[in-house]
Amino acid sequence: MENISGRLPAKTTSGLIHNKTFRLTLEVMFLAGLGMLAILLHARFKSPLSIPGHHGIEFMALLLMGRLSSNLKFASTTTSFGVGLLLLFPVLGFRDPMMGFNFMLPGLLLDFCYNLGWNFVKKAWFLSLIAGLAYMMIPISRMIISISTGYQYETFLKYGLFVPVLTHFAFGLAGGLLGTGIYKILNKFFSKRSS
Repeated sequence: MENISGRLPAKTTSGLIHNKTFRLTLEVMFLAGLGMLAILLHARFKSPLSIPGHHGIEFMALLLMGRLSSNLKFASTTTSFGVGLLLLFPVLGFRDPMMGFNFMLPGLLLDFCYNLGWNFVKKAWFLSLIAGLAYMMIPISRMIISISTGYQYETFLKYGLFVPVLTHFAFGLAGGLLGTGIYKILNKFFSKRSS
């Protein structure tokens, strides 16, 4: 309700700001939680596939679901931050000291491409392609680290340089398709229920 000056009363304005801040906090916690869930799945569920990058399916699916369900400009970066935050604690059994950094790169690239404002940015094929390219950043960054520091990644010793890049792209692409599909199905389901 406006007063004579045309402004909202201070109490109402304060309540609106409080609600907006609360919703923003919940959204950030949800997105960071998705990232934590992705890395927990990576750590705890060992797949019989011994192909580099096979965790890209669940990782990119969760990353894209978070990206699509949020209006935040840096939603994927926030999800990736959740990954990096959880990796600060050395309880998950990962030995790579740069893993947190490597797993934050896909979120950064996904947000960059998503925020370009192109008309087709929300199309499933485009999001899946970007998910593949984003997840491919992990072996590329590891390759750069390995070349510049001499730190040896077992994956490169076993498969060479190009196989991990290709398989990360393929699994990231599959994860992008899965995440986009799940989001669209859930979105239709909840839209029908609310109408």
